[in-house]
Amino acid sequence: MRLPSGPDLIKLRSLLIMELFDGLVDDETLVRNAATPLAALVTGYCELQNAYPDLLATLVVPDSRLTEIVSQLPPSAGVSLSVITSAGAGGLLALARHNTAAAEIASVEPVLRDLDDLAGSAARVISAAGGLDPEVAVFVELPHAPGWEAAVELIEAAGLAGKIAVGQTEPRQVAEQLSILIEADLPFKITSPYEEDWLALLSAVEALVAGAGIEEATELLRLGDRDQVGAAVGSWDSTTQSRVRRRVRRLGTAQVRDVITDLTGYGLSPES
Repeated sequence: MRLPSGPDLIKLRSLLIMELFDGLVDDETLVRNAATPLAALVTGYCELQNAYPDLLATLVVPDSRLTEIVSQLPPSAGVSLSVITSAGAGGLLALARHNTAAAEIASVEPVLRDLDDLAGSAARVISAAGGLDPEVAVFVELPHAPGWEAAVELIEAAGLAGKIAVGQTEPRQVAEQLSILIEADLPFKITSPYEEDWLALLSAVEALVAGAGIEEATELLRLGDRDQVGAAVGSWDSTTQSRVRRRVRRLGTAQVRDVITDLTGYGLSPES
């Protein structure tokens, strides 16, 4: 059997990396910068969606601006939205009426707000989410507060997904959070208001899934050598990529173009 080489090998690598990044990135520009002009936001997102249809997952919007956003979209845009709910569990069921040809709600992102009873808050969100269309993904944001592990267990048992926020968080705490989510077998979204080394985060997830300890995962987050991390991620086979994506469902960022540039540097291109 002839092994791929030259252009064939590059194409194969692109296809494999595309599997890792497929539907991975959520555009959180409006969430992070509420003053962003909507017309420019919509135009930019539609341009990115046309250029990278396999990379982008959703445009993330607060529920308070959902009607406003939908009205800005071209009638047949077909944009997938992820909605951050502000009204607790009760805000979930009112979302379905916003589905149109211009936009479809693909996911919702409720936050556990009762820090004194995260498990109880999770139970209420789970109950409300039961009324959603099964095709709508639910990413429950988990504050890093006492009792969050109990909430993780409830969310996993309900078949939903988690969400954690990183950014100014110490690498060891991020590694600990990732370890708990992976140990619980809870798929999750990672979101950050800052520029992140997303490849390092994916690499840390892979290491934890493979059995690494928290210290090793922490060192991967601190490595700072993007080329070294990128080369390691670029060498993953399809089994490794699937293993990571079974856990990491979305990456949420406002630096969408920068993230696309980073990811496309490791094998993905608009022509792939």
